[in-house]
Amino acid sequence: MQVNFTKLQGSGNDFILVDEWDKVLIAEADKAAFVKEICQRHFGVGSDGLIFVAKSDVADVNFIFYNPDGSRAEMCGNGIRCLAKYVYEQGIVAKKEMRVETLAGIKSLNLVFKGDSVSEVKVGMGRPQVKRGVAQVTGDPDKTFISQKVMIHGFEYTITSVGMGNPHAVLFYENIDGLDVKNIGARIRNHLHVFPNGVNVHFVELVGINEFKIRTYERGVEDETLACGTGICASAVASVLTAKATPSKPIVFNARGGRVKVELDGTTENISEAYLIGPAEYVFTGVYTPKL
Repeated sequence: MQVNFTKLQGSGNDFILVDEWDKVLIAEADKAAFVKEICQRHFGVGSDGLIFVAKSDVADVNFIFYNPDGSRAEMCGNGIRCLAKYVYEQGIVAKKEMRVETLAGIKSLNLVFKGDSVSEVKVGMGRPQVKRGVAQVTGDPDKTFISQKVMIHGFEYTITSVGMGNPHAVLFYENIDGLDVKNIGARIRNHLHVFPNGVNVHFVELVGINEFKIRTYERGVEDETLACGTGICASAVASVLTAKATPSKPIVFNARGGRVKVELDGTTENISEAYLIGPAEYVFTGVYTPKL
């Protein structure tokens, strides 16, 4: 069996896309093993995740996203932009405004064009969740987790947690360039006493008015990645909650994979919607022969 795929990237987050719009190519029982195989950097194609394109009964298209370890992810902000570019330019969804089904609910997307090509996508990421119960943090489910000090293996970390359909821990530093993101990120990600389902970890540095640098350790990838769309949105919300940014203007994030913007609706006390605005680009297409 051979599987056609497309490689795309959004802000340096790279994804393998398999088009199952017309027919299922990988059986449901084999999907996790296939994902782990093809996403390997040294023995497969290599990517930060895999997108299956499928039909939806409730939206224009179904965004089925897997982490490289074979686990399903609720949502991926950079990945969903890549999906939007693909389905529009392939004529699958001929709409400049589309609704996409995800495990985190239906997301609304607006496409931005350069000529005939989709250059950027504005994604309605939904209402940020700041209460522990929905942000997947232990403790009183109705309380927030803002600037909380957490001891992990003898080290103290100040963490703000935000849910964007998946869990995020945001930490602010004066200089993130010298941080050991992989080790510190893994330590926090696996602190199940506070984050029972694991957590994506983001290290954020204020560099200007409503502008930040960010580095990310991603759950499921289990390493630093060049960007994380849901994490950037969570970090924007955390920056407002900790009085480091204002929601009345766009908040800019400089990730290692590129520059993206977040717009927030609402007030500091009640943020009702987060919008992620960033690029999506093709890398290459190919054919893969699974070892399954």
